[in-house]
Amino acid sequence: MTRSLPLKTSAALLLAGAAIFGVLNFVQPSRYVVLLIVAIVFATFVYFIAILRGRWRDAALLCATLAFGFGIIEVVSLHLGGFATTYKDRGSWARVGELGWRPARPGPIHEKKIAPNGDVVYDVVNTIDENLTRKVNSAAEGPTVAFFGDSMTFGAGLNDNETLPQAFADVTERRFRVLNLAVTAYGPQQFLRALEIGEHDALLKKDPRLFVMLTAPWHAGRTSCKERNQWYAPRYVFENGAPVYRGSCAEAASGLFGAARALLRSTEMFHYFFESREPPIEEADVDLYVAVLGRAGELARQKYGAETLIMYLPDNVASERYRLGPAYGNDAIMEKLRAAGLHVAEVKPIDPAAYPGRPLFIPGDGHPTGLTDHIWAEQIRDVVMKDFAAAWR
Repeated sequence: MTRSLPLKTSAALLLAGAAIFGVLNFVQPSRYVVLLIVAIVFATFVYFIAILRGRWRDAALLCATLAFGFGIIEVVSLHLGGFATTYKDRGSWARVGELGWRPARPGPIHEKKIAPNGDVVYDVVNTIDENLTRKVNSAAEGPTVAFFGDSMTFGAGLNDNETLPQAFADVTERRFRVLNLAVTAYGPQQFLRALEIGEHDALLKKDPRLFVMLTAPWHAGRTSCKERNQWYAPRYVFENGAPVYRGSCAEAASGLFGAARALLRSTEMFHYFFESREPPIEEADVDLYVAVLGRAGELARQKYGAETLIMYLPDNVASERYRLGPAYGNDAIMEKLRAAGLHVAEVKPIDPAAYPGRPLFIPGDGHPTGLTDHIWAEQIRDVVMKDFAAAWR
């Protein structure tokens, strides 16, 4: 019995490690991932309590108690935080390549968001085409206008006919071939990396004219790997004054301490009790954000012969969920983007009084509604027709 203990403990540790690896790499990120990992750790130490004796058993008991307590705090934080939970069809999203999580199969993907009280925030279907990008009904031929960005551009919480790229195709009377290359939780770093590795070349090499990126100053938290949903996102660092790809954000958290810190920052406990005390976005983060977008625009011209339009969403225009505050200087950031060689247009604010009874942002969520996307699409259309389209004829 005693001789078999090393084999049993080693097997249990390997099995637990494999289970945690599987959770981190193959389970779609959600508010319950950390709880699942804690459950695996707790079960492992409970097993050790059963097979070990003496001080090793006492140590296992202590670790199991700590894991159980951690899990209780996490459950309480989930309850106190009152955060809504989003559900997608099982297996519909996965970690793919160097860009992070994205749709993993073509076809309709059901997405539903439930408020803590059980109310449905939204219940929609995202149609993913054969290229694993969100479907847009537009011209099959003609100048290509490709949209990059995050959930606001992808259309989180909206059906296919309400997304920003679809609204642009509609308000331009389907005269352009419009692509929706945005993905929820993406940022400027995925825009740049996709161009560097030719992720969408099969789509972008067909008469590319304009790449559109809807962005906001809080994207600087993504390019600097400070946001907790950027674990598998591309990581860029300055080398000789230029942004250079250096693996994923996860690779920056090297070693056991780095992994533990990253896991802690992913907990609801951290989100509820400590996130407001996190270091704010700094000037260096903004500089990297600008440099990544600038390099993407440069590569768009060099590799694809396309211009880049930055639709800049000031933090005072975004919903309260995304505001950083007035100290970040929207005008200064836009000037930095222009100095990087980008065509920048500011998203104009919308007067809610002009649309009584029609929300501009999804209640209980914060993403733009179809109404807001339509208004923004008209703003983008006006910029495109004034500054770009005349040269496409």
